[in-house]
Amino acid sequence: MTTVDPFTVLTNLGMTPLFARRMLSDGNINFPKAITDKDVKAIMSQSYNVRKVTLSHCRQITDKALNAIALHANETLTSIVLQTLPGVTDNGVASIARRCENLTHLILGSCPRLCECNDCFRITDASVIALAENCPGLTTIYLDNCDITDAAVIALAENCPGLTTISLSDDITDAAVIALAENCPKLEVIMLQMCKNITDAAVIELAERCAGLTTIWLRHCENITDEALIALADGCAGLTKIDLESCDNITDVAVIALAEGCAGLTKIDLSGCNNITDAAVIALSENCDYLQDCRLRRDTSRGGAVTSTGRALIEEIKTRPKPPPLEKGWWLNMDDGTGPRCKGMMN
Repeated sequence: MTTVDPFTVLTNLGMTPLFARRMLSDGNINFPKAITDKDVKAIMSQSYNVRKVTLSHCRQITDKALNAIALHANETLTSIVLQTLPGVTDNGVASIARRCENLTHLILGSCPRLCECNDCFRITDASVIALAENCPGLTTIYLDNCDITDAAVIALAENCPGLTTISLSDDITDAAVIALAENCPKLEVIMLQMCKNITDAAVIELAERCAGLTTIWLRHCENITDEALIALADGCAGLTKIDLESCDNITDVAVIALAEGCAGLTKIDLSGCNNITDAAVIALSENCDYLQDCRLRRDTSRGGAVTSTGRALIEEIKTRPKPPPLEKGWWLNMDDGTGPRCKGMMN
């Protein structure tokens, strides 16, 4: 049986020789969009110490390719990106879960549902639960636009306590987020865009249990109020990025609390938050020296309370000189009179 050289397969698909050789040498394979199951099998069968695989918009790929990756990479694979693969199902992802127990980083996703794309693959609870049960070392997982429920997220929370980064969307409720807060104290990044069932209760739990949070996205989480953000300001001093687009219940009270409690903020998105006034912008300007990106696109159909003065201040914030970057974990040295500001932070 004739073996196929992985380098030849990649260059025949249009990859430059230098890039192909470097990828194979580094064990970091980013497959081109024209790749087929047969090509993946040929490459993986002759490749060793593959640590990272990326398959993005590869529309000829099916579960057979994932089976080949699982078979040949198994113990060495630590990171895999699977995005917009119409031929991939839960079976393929479950194959990865069963054989690649050392996986730490996983990105799963498809086209946003808003595009009504009929050929985007859909990942469900079944494969995510398999990942949770077989890959306890997961630290990063993106599940954007996957057809999952709270059951999958709770399985991750209970089996993968070292999670630091998770991205979710759509049908997730407070129960899933609270499970993450209770079981994953090292959580640093959580993205909950379009999770319209999320309420203050979930965010307050995160604020109280995950003191190391640096990034939280709550875009289009319409039930979030000032109470949740005040809790974040009080419990997560190291917060650097927060997205509150279209959280229309947010007022100046919340933003002022964030400005005063999270001095290291570098990005805040308040687009569509139509209750915000100049007072919030002034607080951000006076307290957040590291702020680089402050967004405040208003819903013109509903007015908006920031004046031209406030908008001019936003532009000034973007362009003014910034201090040197803060060291990671800088807030741990802050003292509120009873010990470090983030007393719950685990080492």
